[in-house]
Amino acid sequence: MKLSRLALLASVLPLAAHAAGNDPLELSPTIITRATELKNPAPASVAVITRQQIDASASNDLLDLLRGQAGLQIRDSMGDGNRAMPSLRGFGENSTNNTLVLVDGRRLNQPTLAGPDLNSVPLANIERIEIIRGAGTVLYGDQAVGGVINIITRTPRQNEAYLEASRGSHDLEAYRGHVNQQLGAGFSLYASGETRNSDNYRDHNDGNYSSAFARLRHDHANGHLLYEYQTVDDELLYPNALSRAQRHIDRQFSDSQAWFDSKTQVHRFALEQRLNDTWSLNFDYSDSDQDGVGSWGPGSEFSQDTRIETFSPRLTGRFDNRLGRAEWLLGHDHITSDYENRAAWSDTLSRQTLRDWYTQFSQTFHDDLTLTLGYRASEVDDDNHGLDLEHRDREGSTSIGLSWQIERNLRAFIKREDVLRWANVDENAFTAPDVVFLKPQTGDSWETGIEWKDARQRYQATLYRLALDNELMYDPFATGPYSPWSDGANINLDKTLRKGLLLEGERQLSGALSIGGQYSFTDAEYRAGSFQGKQVPWVSRHSASAHLAYQILPGLRGYLETLYTGKRYYSGDDSNEQGQAGSYTLFNAALRYDYRQFDARLRLNNLTGKRYDGFASKTSRYPAAEEDIQLSVGYRF
Repeated sequence: MKLSRLALLASVLPLAAHAAGNDPLELSPTIITRATELKNPAPASVAVITRQQIDASASNDLLDLLRGQAGLQIRDSMGDGNRAMPSLRGFGENSTNNTLVLVDGRRLNQPTLAGPDLNSVPLANIERIEIIRGAGTVLYGDQAVGGVINIITRTPRQNEAYLEASRGSHDLEAYRGHVNQQLGAGFSLYASGETRNSDNYRDHNDGNYSSAFARLRHDHANGHLLYEYQTVDDELLYPNALSRAQRHIDRQFSDSQAWFDSKTQVHRFALEQRLNDTWSLNFDYSDSDQDGVGSWGPGSEFSQDTRIETFSPRLTGRFDNRLGRAEWLLGHDHITSDYENRAAWSDTLSRQTLRDWYTQFSQTFHDDLTLTLGYRASEVDDDNHGLDLEHRDREGSTSIGLSWQIERNLRAFIKREDVLRWANVDENAFTAPDVVFLKPQTGDSWETGIEWKDARQRYQATLYRLALDNELMYDPFATGPYSPWSDGANINLDKTLRKGLLLEGERQLSGALSIGGQYSFTDAEYRAGSFQGKQVPWVSRHSASAHLAYQILPGLRGYLETLYTGKRYYSGDDSNEQGQAGSYTLFNAALRYDYRQFDARLRLNNLTGKRYDGFASKTSRYPAAEEDIQLSVGYRF
């Protein structure tokens, strides 16, 4: 039997495991939407990565945590992890704007084709991660098509300080730390910082990254208010792609001269205020400003400026009636994005304004059945200042779902929701000559699932169907604005359909041992047009993972993980004529040791040195790193 089949088998073994234990498995049922806590059961497929699981994995970054999650695949368009993007519901090469990433309700997604900066959230700052799989348009708005990754940061309640140093493969050197200080009278201050330098796996791929974060918070009897500031300095050399022949000779080779340096500043103000026993008010305001300069080679220098201003008030009511518990959420999103790209060959000056009103009402009947109804009214204004063009469009989205607590440990759900994604400022600025503004991406999502859990174990099975019209995507072979000198344009695709199955399980076998795993089947295909019946490129039909966490000695924990990625068609091969990238299995291992104020983490990724591509098209390859090791040592004051 081949190793890949063994990996598939190992991923579902936890579903059949039966053993007694003493310590409970920590499972958090709380769902946070835009920093507003919802109490009633959500009719959705949700996975929660707790702080306990983050520590047990000894992960170095968010990607380490996300790679093994059910239904989630990683699109690493450079092969080094610096610009990697998680994909939910089978979007593959088109994942960047179809999975929404939030930090305490603030969007990390950009109004461009650049993905969210996952490096901007240090793992030490995270309390838990909620992965809401499936459409989230009504609650979360634009880009929540395949799902939402919601990162909730920690709010320490006692004074502490922490310093950590890391060394690793490819001359990695990193230093990070944080401090929390209770100031009295309800005030507290939290600050963190990180600096990281690495040559990375490929030639011409040096990266220098630094960030600083500060939060001033005031808690009072009826809520809290806070101010946050973050600054990020990101400098990265791009190795660019290799041909198959080049990769065969030297996987690390690069003759690129491309680079990009950016500086980002984010201000955020938020408050939560309980108005009375029924109603509470949440308010968020954030302003993000990113300035960048870069080059694709001599004579192709460019500059970018992206500013995003978000205003989001929400009102939540919770009350009992004759039927049971009810919850009513009303909210407004106002997002203004200004994008400027200046280069020798063209200038792009665009503004996009999103104005959305949304509401969701959930009613529980007899404590076991919850009906959820939602609606969002969305409006977009697109202004292309460079071409002096304006455009306005409106769409409405609905959702309906049922969550049924069949018995104490068994829950089932079903949900139907409209999905919506607007073309962003980058996409509308680079279209075919006969297209002025792209159509919005719309569709409908169905999902149903069943979950069984208690204090020691959790098992879940989910089925879904996502049908899209006018899916937005960059086509490198389309007639673009610079044809016939060069091809490529953002387009609306023919109709697409994604169907799938998720199986996952987690069990605490004893006080020292826990295991878990998942298997995902993803069928993504075109359902109209010249590619009807063909598979969507760079989406694996089969993926799986399994992990084991073990308390070896007091204070010493071990972690083993295997990740399987099945075959998939190369990016851009919509006709499925170029063969498939082969399947592969990766093995990772980690040790974590805690002694009084000291802790140490040793993480080894790709133990067997498997050679695979982080991303690949019909003509190019982005080789991923082979063995990778990182040691981190920290001290808590």
